[in-house]
Amino acid sequence: MFLRRGWRGRVSGAAMISRLLLVYSIVRKRFGFYFRPLFVFALLSVYRLFIGLCLLLDPIFFPALAKKEVKAPIFIVGNPRSGTTFLHRWMVDHQMGAGFQLWEMLFPSLTARVLVRPFLKPLEALSPARFHKNKAHETSLTSVETDDVAVLFRFLDGPFLYGYFLAWDDVDHASAFDPEGEYGRTAQRDLDWLRDLFRRNMVWHGSDRVIAKLFSASLRPAQLLSAFPDGKILYMVRDPVSTIPSGMSLVCGVLEGALHMSRLPIEVQRRYQQRLSFALEELYRRFHTAWTTGKLDKSRVYMVRYDRLMSEFDVVMKEIVEFLGDQPDEAFWAEVRKTAESQRGRKSEHVYALETYGLSKEKIQEDLGFVYDSYGVPQS
Repeated sequence: MFLRRGWRGRVSGAAMISRLLLVYSIVRKRFGFYFRPLFVFALLSVYRLFIGLCLLLDPIFFPALAKKEVKAPIFIVGNPRSGTTFLHRWMVDHQMGAGFQLWEMLFPSLTARVLVRPFLKPLEALSPARFHKNKAHETSLTSVETDDVAVLFRFLDGPFLYGYFLAWDDVDHASAFDPEGEYGRTAQRDLDWLRDLFRRNMVWHGSDRVIAKLFSASLRPAQLLSAFPDGKILYMVRDPVSTIPSGMSLVCGVLEGALHMSRLPIEVQRRYQQRLSFALEELYRRFHTAWTTGKLDKSRVYMVRYDRLMSEFDVVMKEIVEFLGDQPDEAFWAEVRKTAESQRGRKSEHVYALETYGLSKEKIQEDLGFVYDSYGVPQS
């Protein structure tokens, strides 16, 4: 009965077991998988024991951790499919700061990374990235990815858990991403863990700054900036008529590859799609609420419109550099100009039929009209 009473965002070992049991009950009932989840859970137990032991060894083998501090971090925030991945990877690739590759989040311990790195190629066969459709989101164990993955693998919690599993349940677990409810009460836990990971990743990459991509920070941006008083946010914003169906396609593509969701009754798929679209819309709503109610220090937030990033990358990057207070060399600006030239006139190859997900252009524009009004985003 405990599991049927709705989501509980607690952080104890008992809460973790409860989340595992809840996920198992959903996968078994909804998708008919009885034994595969048990194998995954057994593997997860071994994995967590291995990571736990290696984390204890990190201070011994990596003494630089003791003095490493997270200073002036950069947070790229925005809805999935709003250009966050492009900007994040570009900035990391051009040494503006350290970001996480997927395998580095799966193996947060530096000791574990040393042991695992020789086996990355064969591990691709077990990687969750194998379910991604490259056309929608090219990824692998060595791709720079969203830091939200690190929270999911540490606590089995947060928006990822809701989007991929909890939204399929008969009970609506929307409080799993409600910053005014359970999700808000786990903020300190998540941010403390991320701070520790940032320190480790900066040591690993020999960097003095971290660049994190956190779509979940749209739900609680004020808490993020409070936890990192010298941090700054690059908020990516794009027409929701493009991001909502694209984000849903990304998630549903993974679920189809892993769990064959298209075999489910259409009414079950529709209910899931409604919950998922609501969750993606909430990312816009929650950030906008913080933005317009004075909860955010706007001097620490720079708005990056997707249409401008694509059409005038060089201008936007100059503004970002000034916002961050950086002073890059001429080689950096040469790369900016090169990227700007390649981006001009580029059009996305991804086209999605909104009706596939029970969406309509008019409804999205009506529900999220503030995106156009507040940020100057052009309607498609």
